[in-house]
Amino acid sequence: MVRSNELPVELWLEIFRCATLDHYSHARYSTEYEPFDAPPPASEAADAEETLHTKCALVQVCKQWRRWTMPFLYEDIRVPRTYHDLKHKLCDGEHWAEHGISIPPCQRFVRRALLPFSSTVTPAPQTPPGALDVIALCSALEVLVRTADPLTPIVYDFATPACPALPSLRRLDWWHHNEAARTGGINSLAHVLAAAPALRYLSVGGELWQSLFSARAPPAVLPALDTLRFRRCNALLVLQLCRTAAFPALRHVVFDHVGPAEMFWPLWDAAGAQLASAELGRSLRFFAQDFVAAVLAGAPALAALRYHVHFTHPPAPARDAVFLRTVALHAAPTAFCAPGSAEAWAHLERHFAALAGPAFPALREVRLHGDWAATAAADEFVRIARPLREKGVVVDVP
Repeated sequence: MVRSNELPVELWLEIFRCATLDHYSHARYSTEYEPFDAPPPASEAADAEETLHTKCALVQVCKQWRRWTMPFLYEDIRVPRTYHDLKHKLCDGEHWAEHGISIPPCQRFVRRALLPFSSTVTPAPQTPPGALDVIALCSALEVLVRTADPLTPIVYDFATPACPALPSLRRLDWWHHNEAARTGGINSLAHVLAAAPALRYLSVGGELWQSLFSARAPPAVLPALDTLRFRRCNALLVLQLCRTAAFPALRHVVFDHVGPAEMFWPLWDAAGAQLASAELGRSLRFFAQDFVAAVLAGAPALAALRYHVHFTHPPAPARDAVFLRTVALHAAPTAFCAPGSAEAWAHLERHFAALAGPAFPALREVRLHGDWAATAAADEFVRIARPLREKGVVVDVP
């Protein structure tokens, strides 16, 4: 039997890595588009908390493990209002001569930072310098998350200092906060976008007030932006984003929880012709309206379409999707339509019949994601998939 101190360091690091991963780790750190990789917020928060507890336990086992696991502990940080201890660890690391522990500054370990708006309030001029200093220290920061929390006080009375440069930032998850946005800097989406020229993935949510829509926002060119994800938002937020930002490399768009399809006309005008793929999230809003038809009308060169079939209205586009070659269907169930019920089979058949119809002349592949085992094994599935297969479309059953 091999003793623990005889294992190579590389093996220990691999063990620690596996121990500190959860179901949504990839979705939190990913800076590239992955199909159906958007985590439900509630599940994500619970898993992230459990992972943090594991990391905290590992760094307290022994001196050697502390040295090895500090990068895992500091790869994902939350910047609190009382930031002094965190800033000290990022700048100076740990040096305990009496215990023989010396850990270098942790700023280079940080890959993802959660910066709540409660940490960037401005109750006095030239605040909050501390939170900005922490973000500026993270030279390898790839993912920045801005979100409102229940404890966010409404004390945004003065302008925020200029947003620090974010040259390594690849992903920005942004929830709009109207009171904070008035102060600019790190609290303004437009200012942060202007400071992050290497951004590849942007997700936005929140509702922009009419009174802030006319505020002057600096234009931002995002030459590397590949993926744009819309969470719950209103038309004004979509309009201002598409008016003030240019994304010449945009290829993928994801819609999570949206309002009427008509609110996205600024997106189609700005980038509809260049989009290669679109994805619809797990929201019954897509069941209440034919959002697929709106997407196909706005992005006529779309090559791939992905959606949750039980949450989405069967598509009936106004014109043929002549470039669409791949459709991916996720099997996530809804609460009101049980899998295997007559209603579920009828709904699925309407989708397959639409895809087998003349509106999708270039379709070559239907990929199935999620749990299709019971559905795909049923004789009813073979029957409703037959028109697609007779058309020459490959139905890729997992």
